[in-house]
Amino acid sequence: MPALSIIIPVRNGGARLADCLAALVPGAVDGLLRQVIVVDGGSADASVGLARDMGADVIETEPGRGRQLAAGVSAAKHEWLLLLHADTVLEDRWVDAAHSHIRTHGQH
Repeated sequence: MPALSIIIPVRNGGARLADCLAALVPGAVDGLLRQVIVVDGGSADASVGLARDMGADVIETEPGRGRQLAAGVSAAKHEWLLLLHADTVLEDRWVDAAHSHIRTHGQH
């Protein structure tokens, strides 16, 4: 079965991060989603604690979306990556779409 790591850069995104992370639960239940990495770029809000409380791996870096994404990609353990903004809330059927994409584009 394919395995997916999701990388989410954040900086003071706690207000929407909970919804973003909650929408990922179906992927974890399905077994596709194996790792969620939240890369914090110096938040002054509750983003880091929220991410940890919701089971994400947390990396703290200097601010800068490119730097944050690079740190997350470096820490990813699985062959498929999905990069999201912290305010992204995936639709209910995202797991089916991900499986379809993986079937179409093959395993690495």
